[in-house]
Amino acid sequence: MSFVHPLTEQQRHLLGDVSQFFQLPALRPELLNTTLRFGLMADPQYADVEADQEKNRYYRHALRKLPPIIAQLNQQPLDFVVTLGDMVDRHWEDYRALLPLYQQLQHPHAVVQGNHDALSLNDRLADVALPKSYYSFRLPGWRFVVYDGNDLSLYCSGEERQQAEALLADLVANQQPQAQPWNGAVGEQQWQWIERQLQQAQMNDEQVIVFGHYPLAPHTTHVLWNGTELAALLCRYRVRACFAGHDHRGGYARIDDTDFFTLKGLLDGAEAAPFAVVEISEDSLKVTGYGGEVSR
Repeated sequence: MSFVHPLTEQQRHLLGDVSQFFQLPALRPELLNTTLRFGLMADPQYADVEADQEKNRYYRHALRKLPPIIAQLNQQPLDFVVTLGDMVDRHWEDYRALLPLYQQLQHPHAVVQGNHDALSLNDRLADVALPKSYYSFRLPGWRFVVYDGNDLSLYCSGEERQQAEALLADLVANQQPQAQPWNGAVGEQQWQWIERQLQQAQMNDEQVIVFGHYPLAPHTTHVLWNGTELAALLCRYRVRACFAGHDHRGGYARIDDTDFFTLKGLLDGAEAAPFAVVEISEDSLKVTGYGGEVSR
């Protein structure tokens, strides 16, 4: 497995150490146990700015929330950990403060690109295209698909930006709640790639877990612009579960046989530090929440 769109040399040069977040997790060859176990966190959104107490957002607190979370995850037998996007809030330079924290994580680490990540990367890349960040990885009996909700978004340029503007205008005209400039969509090329992944998993008798930044369900102001359609595709192939961030309130929906989980944001609250450990076997799925995250 590999990134569908690996970084160009120019992108890699400009991003420096941050380019490590565009690499596949270095998975062990087998599951640690008979049950798949992985850790999840979402939306640290670090920035070296004052807290917005009216919105309950504490930007600097990520630097003291992340170390105990990473320490707790390191103490558990996990196959990997996923950060579901928005590692920083606005400035590319702020990754420098987070890199030493994430280097303490002892498990394989998969990263999802969030809208605030896209904003910060655009500042650094200037006229260079925003990297695509959809990919898949596998363990025996399992396939993990990561979708990129910034694929068509206002963080893009050129023709993709025009497509995003047209899609957003259509959603606004139809009074859809997700018609927000800080959301995005999966484009046609990525859509076809996702369906191929689902087809291949079906042929290989693999269970599928999906990760993204923008939720697909329930239908709120924070879902992917074409989230309803993508959720229907995942359900058609009986995807086991989909995990997302972006909506800091968290959430849950079940459609047909597929569970859709939205994790709470690390940014919100002076002290709250939500994260989760997920355990999945043949006949059960268990989310154990910590630090204010909901157990399900």
